[in-house]
Amino acid sequence: MNDFKAITTVYSYYLPEVRAIISEMVREYPHDVFLQSISSGLDDFHHPIIEKLVEVNRTELAELSNFQFRYPTSGSEEGIREYFTLLRNKQVNQVYMWKGDYEGYREVAATRSIKITEVDYEVDPKRLKPGFWFLSNPSARDGMIVPKEKIQAILNAGHKVFDDLSYLRATMPHRFDLSHPNIDAVAVSFSKTYGLFYYRVGFLFSRETVPALYANKWFKNVFSLLVAERILDELDQAAMITKYKKIQSDIVADINGTFKLGVSASDAFLLAKLSAAAGGQLPLESQSLINNFRRGDWYRFCLTPYYMEYEALQS
Repeated sequence: MNDFKAITTVYSYYLPEVRAIISEMVREYPHDVFLQSISSGLDDFHHPIIEKLVEVNRTELAELSNFQFRYPTSGSEEGIREYFTLLRNKQVNQVYMWKGDYEGYREVAATRSIKITEVDYEVDPKRLKPGFWFLSNPSARDGMIVPKEKIQAILNAGHKVFDDLSYLRATMPHRFDLSHPNIDAVAVSFSKTYGLFYYRVGFLFSRETVPALYANKWFKNVFSLLVAERILDELDQAAMITKYKKIQSDIVADINGTFKLGVSASDAFLLAKLSAAAGGQLPLESQSLINNFRRGDWYRFCLTPYYMEYEALQS
């Protein structure tokens, strides 16, 4: 471990447990499912899978069932993108996000001529004109679960929130409170937690219809939905997260032993973090090593290459 292998972009680790599930699926490829399109059709195929997602997460996302409009999406990005389309059609021209949060909000907003206002994490949301707020939880800033009171402060200040749960189930069990009526929409993705980025498995839950996603009942990836269902049915989530949190701890210890950076494990197992203040106290040589990892008040490190190295050493 002589080279610093962490990467700036969160490139998800294609979990061996997930690969095993998919390998089993393709041994007897589910052609019979696709043949249903000749008779009964597959327009409603996603409904029971979404219901299963809601049921499996009934402890962590108790209020998810209260969101009436539910769509299968191509990862979380499609849901984010088309929710921006909805806002643009409602003449919304500005959206808030925290500095260092998911850069995709800024990039998608620009394609809809919506201005992104990046807010310091410590700013009181009551000082801002009530509007729409996009945030990730656990946060893309540092991989940590956002304290409930931080989100409640935004909601109670009159802002509407798009809650991006792309790291759902990548942490130890945690209840995410979705009860506030100002939470307008919730995105869920299987990309980061399970390494299914190129399978494009995602879902959007909304309190109002999102017209641009209506046609997804026809134009959806049925095989990816089947993969999602198998994961919900078969993956031992508790064992998985316990395993990878332990490996994460070992990786962080090795990084600090080699590079003396003082990084710590994030709540999300793919990530490690270092505060900007702590990073500023490091020797100049160490600072140059981490400069590209800065996200707002944090340095965030994706550990995927280390997981791949660990797996190779075990084989």
